[in-house]
Amino acid sequence: MAKSSDAAAEATPAKGKKSPLLLIGVAVVALALGGGAAWFFAAKTQAPAGTAEAKPKHANAPIFVTLEPFVVNLSGDVQHYLQVGIDLRVVDNHVNDQIKAHLPEIRNAVLLLLSSKTIETLSTIEQKNQLRAEIREAVNKPLGINTPAPKLDAPKADAIGEAHAAEPAKGEAAKGAEHKADEEGGVVEVLLTSFVIQ
Repeated sequence: MAKSSDAAAEATPAKGKKSPLLLIGVAVVALALGGGAAWFFAAKTQAPAGTAEAKPKHANAPIFVTLEPFVVNLSGDVQHYLQVGIDLRVVDNHVNDQIKAHLPEIRNAVLLLLSSKTIETLSTIEQKNQLRAEIREAVNKPLGINTPAPKLDAPKADAIGEAHAAEPAKGEAAKGAEHKADEEGGVVEVLLTSFVIQ
């Protein structure tokens, strides 16, 4: 019996030495599994390299060029003044540099255009949008970009049906011209940031 109690006494310290090693081994395996799981989930949540290229081109911030405000006398028998603030949305900074280079020509064209208007031709939203298109044409012309402004024709009293039938074709032509201008560059939109008639 003495031998068995000595063997039990010797076995107990050996188990005590193995248990810290066993705990360390279990901890290392647990950390490795945890790190592997974290890497797996992190890699799964990141977007694949191919999807970064699929983002639309319009994700970039828009580029605006602000022109100094214009104050002009409107045409007509009664004297009215127009004060208008204009911001231009352009396709890239290269166009911004072109606008600065041609600024005297652009300001001249816009001033002449604005001063040719009467208070009656600037009263409705449609007429203001027409003005925006005409300003866009006037700004793009010195830049060498042809963007004809859509024309608003008043329908004739005797041919109302014909005028309405022709409107979709005009709209499609205007959209086509606008799309072509977007492809070529230049000013893609004119924004009226202030508009006061006195």
